[in-house]
Amino acid sequence: MYMTFFKKNKFLYLYIFVLSFLFLFVLSLKYLESSNFKNKLSSGKKEIKLYWFIPDGLRADPDVFKIYQWANEGKLPHLKKLMENGSYGYSIPVFPGHTPTNFATLMTGTTPDVHGISDGAMRMEGYPLSMVAKGGFSSFSKKVSPIWYTLEQNNFLVSLLSVPGSTPPELNEGITIKGRWGGWGIEIPAIIFHTLGDEKLKVENGQNKRVFNFGSELTKFTKANTLNGWSIKTFSFSTPFEVNLNNWSAPLYAMVVDTTNDHIENYDHVIFSKDKKNVLCELEIGHWSNWLPIKIKYELKNDYNINTPKKTQLERDFSAIDLLTEFKIKVIRLDKKNDFRIRLIYNNLNEFLVKPNFLYDSILSNVGPMVDFVDNYPPQLIYFKEDKKTFIEEAKFSFDWHRAMSKYMINSFPSNVIIHSIYTPNQMLTSRWWMPYVDPSSPKYHLVSEMERSILWDEVLGMYKEIDSILGTIMDNLDERSYIVFSSDHGAVPLHKEVRLNNLFAKKKWLKFKYSSVSGEYSIDWENTKVIFLQMDNIYIHTKGLKNIYQRDSGPEYEALRNDVIMSLKELKDDTGIFPLAQILKREESKLLFLPEDRVGDLVIANSIHYNWVEDVSGDLSIFKDSLKGGYKQAVLPNINKGMWTPFVIMGPNVKRNYRLSEPINHVDQYATILRVLKQSLPIHNKGKVLGNILIK
Repeated sequence: MYMTFFKKNKFLYLYIFVLSFLFLFVLSLKYLESSNFKNKLSSGKKEIKLYWFIPDGLRADPDVFKIYQWANEGKLPHLKKLMENGSYGYSIPVFPGHTPTNFATLMTGTTPDVHGISDGAMRMEGYPLSMVAKGGFSSFSKKVSPIWYTLEQNNFLVSLLSVPGSTPPELNEGITIKGRWGGWGIEIPAIIFHTLGDEKLKVENGQNKRVFNFGSELTKFTKANTLNGWSIKTFSFSTPFEVNLNNWSAPLYAMVVDTTNDHIENYDHVIFSKDKKNVLCELEIGHWSNWLPIKIKYELKNDYNINTPKKTQLERDFSAIDLLTEFKIKVIRLDKKNDFRIRLIYNNLNEFLVKPNFLYDSILSNVGPMVDFVDNYPPQLIYFKEDKKTFIEEAKFSFDWHRAMSKYMINSFPSNVIIHSIYTPNQMLTSRWWMPYVDPSSPKYHLVSEMERSILWDEVLGMYKEIDSILGTIMDNLDERSYIVFSSDHGAVPLHKEVRLNNLFAKKKWLKFKYSSVSGEYSIDWENTKVIFLQMDNIYIHTKGLKNIYQRDSGPEYEALRNDVIMSLKELKDDTGIFPLAQILKREESKLLFLPEDRVGDLVIANSIHYNWVEDVSGDLSIFKDSLKGGYKQAVLPNINKGMWTPFVIMGPNVKRNYRLSEPINHVDQYATILRVLKQSLPIHNKGKVLGNILIK
């Protein structure tokens, strides 16, 4: 009987056997990979030939953010030492000026028309415009190899920390740690729980309360409830209330009490608990907790993107895994009942964001839970004065972690090359609180007194000092045989007004949408929409509507509509008579800005300084809106705006000392020069020039 069954099902058995063999083979490869790397770790420290430190959004220019002058004045002593022992100058980014495009340029030595990263969210033919076809932060989206892959092929052991575009990992032998928005691993962003009673803020936040407007929530509007089921006893001079802080399926509750015997309803104290029976911690207004344990649930079959199709809830539940991690709590503000603002930040690192993952435990035990950067995109810590203090404190957590991690990587990882980024400088220079009041070009510059401006400059300089301190840690732990490169992807300029182009298109009857005046959220009627702006610099046009799969339009009717859109944008001006449009190109002209034609819209637009295009729509169809965000870099022309410039400093063998470049370089030149000093040949895609004038012959 068994033989008969076997004969009838021999192909099934053969299939099972082959699958089992392949499974064991892959397991053995993984084991060997882990064993090989552990052997490399135990073999001792390697000679570090290059440490490339790239703080994100760190502006440097000769007129306002004069970091080389600050260094010479003793305010940035480690940068001063780097300058005295190396060569330095300014570097100019590529359009559209933001992180994914410029990191790809720095890491590949070529421009977007070659490396393919034209934006953070790239739309393409053959995909619905409602969805991102390719993410600019994903390593899968580049068309040419980055420097870490090239170096690994030439037997360098590379470590990457928080480098945009580095995940999913492309390194087989090296170390990759949290690449930032690359669609790899489990990322748990910080979140704010804000009173549901604040209807004005809820509408203003709209879809800006989600990561990149479509991801997981950054702010949850939730209501205050009557205490229910609490066995923890406390005393309150005003009727206590509770708030449900459940996030990522992790139970957490807050009991809000008033400990002030002043006959006024002004809550000032919060008791946190996971079960309403045991106290997790107690906090007063303005205080942070210590790191606390928490178990969250992450659905592997959920991309946490509101614009994409979803698996069934059952499938998502079955795929969910429990992740043990850590979090901190901050009570940002309390006042009367229904007035609360509470922040949770999570350990930004876990075993799913480290390759090889066995390194996670040692990082956690030696460096501690990771705060990678402050706030998020879109920013949330911009709405209340208490947010500013929270921002500064959270930024400090970030700087402290990256400083400690830089030392740990140098001394514990078997690296020849380390590339390291931190996003916090960008977050400060684009936040609400600083840029408009320290840059004289800003229309808001005179809204603060000189005394207030002095305080703001001290805070900005404090951020640069933190970066300088990390630079000092790097320099203190390397020797004279190592090259140190200090640069950035882009600067930032003051932002005054947001331009809601989709409201303009709605007024022209080219765009249709549904809008909720209660939540501030909206949905596009793609079938009846012919023209739409999608971040950061693209306008898509189709005479038959933009529903379903996007295909390029053509013909006389299309050209007439496209020309109408161009004319409308050229004529657009605000109530002061200023035109926000700096440049407009048709898709077929996009190479004038070194952009890939297959990854841009029917029109590519650049904004004038102080203005920024946004996707948002509103019920009143207003086009211009004063911006709460204070700085930006998207769709700014870097070659004519010095505020977009960045530092470039290099120190090491055969590099001239105390040599200042007379002219700004281009970002592509950094890659070419770095490969040259490492004695590596330049790949065919390289567009940069080797800075021979900084090298000792």
